Amino acid sequence: MPSSTEIAPASPGVFPPETAHLVAAWTEVLLYGIYTCLYIEAAYIMLKKRRENIVSANVFLVATFLMYIVSTAHIVLGLHRLLTAFVYRLEPPARYFMDFRRWETVAHNSMLCIMTWLGDMLVIYRCWIVWNYNFLVILLPLILLIFEFVVNTMLLVWYTHFGMASFDTVMSWMATIYPLVFAQNIITTGLIAFKIWTQHRISTASGVIDTSTRLSLINILRIFIESAAIYTFQIMVLLILYPMEHNAQFIVQSAVIPSIGIVFVLIAVRVHLVRSSTFNSTRAPQLPDWFGELGSSSSTPITTLESTSGSAPVNIEKCEVGLAPSASNLLHRV
Repeated sequence: MPSSTEIAPASPGVFPPETAHLVAAWTEVLLYGIYTCLYIEAAYIMLKKRRENIVSANVFLVATFLMYIVSTAHIVLGLHRLLTAFVYRLEPPARYFMDFRRWETVAHNSMLCIMTWLGDMLVIYRCWIVWNYNFLVILLPLILLIFEFVVNTMLLVWYTHFGMASFDTVMSWMATIYPLVFAQNIITTGLIAFKIWTQHRISTASGVIDTSTRLSLINILRIFIESAAIYTFQIMVLLILYPMEHNAQFIVQSAVIPSIGIVFVLIAVRVHLVRSSTFNSTRAPQLPDWFGELGSSSSTPITTLESTSGSAPVNIEKCEVGLAPSASNLLHRV
């Protein structure tokens, strides 16, 4: 998601671009440290689930590994650019950071695009799973992702072939990037949250889910929304800073790279911690699997539940409420 201010530098004002890039590098390093700690924990969790032969867990394991590699490469390249600009000083720092004749500048922006694509594809995949593999639900997010991919690719090509389009045309392309990303993120997050909330209401009304446990769907919904809000808030800030041509957008752009990875591993870690503390307690929830894969070794069918009204046990097999989501299996699904 390269910004226009990297092509035509904005007026420095009280926040010059040199300062913005310095602060951006330190911000990314700080968030990368947090991301690394969370990734190690999440990778351990996903590797355990991989042994249980859960397809979605394998997908998330591979995707989060690729995201961590991209984030690591981005921060290494960013530190190289920082040394080149402020230590080696081959040219003035502000000019160096905006010089798209250099391979490292193009590569730096390409990694930002790749990280965004990986995050968007993964959240669309998660939405597809939560909605019972319904392609119609993810049709609009997929269209937005394709537009996002096309626009970003055109910009990356233009950076190395300045004569292929006019500057005004390129600016019109750039104006669509952040709205596309923001809209796609809001739609997919909203769809997942709505599905969890709807299933929570159905299950609670039918008396087949225990709302008193920490692993209830409403708590899973809160964890998901809180984690996803990190990335959504950053894109919203970029939507404001971009038309202002404010140099602070460089800081947010650098923060986006590790933040995308943090969102996914944070959900896995938080759900796992709640799940572990709940099942280690004296009163573990008795809930059926949610979207469990047929034939999966992780599926543990539960045929009866205690009704919340205190009456006779509820037979899940005869309970016609569609899918009764299980928060205990959301680690692989949400």
